[in-house]
Amino acid sequence: MSLFLWSQLVVSLALLLDLLSFQLRDRRGILACLALSCALNAGHFALLGQGSAASLLLLASVRFLVSMLATSRVLMWFFMGLACAAVLATYQGPLALLGLLGSLLQTRAAFCQDDRLLRRWMLLGTLCWLTNNLLVGSPVAALMEGLFLVSNLVGYYRHHGRKACVS
Repeated sequence: MSLFLWSQLVVSLALLLDLLSFQLRDRRGILACLALSCALNAGHFALLGQGSAASLLLLASVRFLVSMLATSRVLMWFFMGLACAAVLATYQGPLALLGLLGSLLQTRAAFCQDDRLLRRWMLLGTLCWLTNNLLVGSPVAALMEGLFLVSNLVGYYRHHGRKACVS
């Protein structure tokens, strides 16, 4: 089997975890699913030869695990700095900057104590990663981000009602 097909298989597993994550109400449960999903997604990008995206997602996996235990602003800025350093070290072109923006937005999300804010920041970061995955040419990863977006919105509506979605 080609590396491309392996990458699509790995990201398919990440997709399932992403769909599950935002159907959970508990912040820690959401973050645990996202940590595992990011680790798998990092493997997917490594198989595609996308070093910046792979390093950002590996860092995101660790970030989600840490943010399960602490929501300190200092930690948030630390992980944002690490993301910038990872992109500087692995820069392969402008797509790396799109991944960085997505990572920075999702880092902000990870350190929100309120799951509503977590979901909102994740939505913005997901739009960046969706665009990145379309430009990289990874159909399953693009599908994953699109479904992740929908799952986030459905979960938000389920847990916080229609009034919360409008405000």
